[in-house]
Amino acid sequence: METRSSKPWSFLLFVVTAASRFPATTAGWSKGSATFYGGSDASGTMGGACGYGNLYWSGYGTRTAALSSALFNDGASCGACYQLTCDHEAEERWCLPGKSVTVTATNFCPPNYELSGDDGGWCNPPRAHFDMAQPAWLRIGIYKGGIVPVLYQRYTITCLLV
Repeated sequence: METRSSKPWSFLLFVVTAASRFPATTAGWSKGSATFYGGSDASGTMGGACGYGNLYWSGYGTRTAALSSALFNDGASCGACYQLTCDHEAEERWCLPGKSVTVTATNFCPPNYELSGDDGGWCNPPRAHFDMAQPAWLRIGIYKGGIVPVLYQRYTITCLLV
């Protein structure tokens, strides 16, 4: 009788190692970028193009974002829920690895055609960009970075975060 000395853990190690080499975009994530606005208490983010008024009283809290034209879809994305993570593989200095945040779309980030899309015109088409409330942004990025590459996915349900 022939016996094989197999080590199932070695195969598992191979599978886990191989899987970690694939980028997150293969699992339904898209690439974009994110900046922040509104101050440390997010008071500068109240109101906005979606018409939610005071985001504290409306129940959205500080986990909100203004979306670029490519994401805003003429207001159809108002109330949409997005999960974001800083793309640590693309930017090691300013990302908090392993962290993510869920935000609700509550505003529009207008294009600035006077600036190029890689030098201040972050919300210019066709960029997928999130201008997040500062407290939400600080869950995935380091303040000094100012802008970070992100991986994001949209949930098919609306969300209400406190």
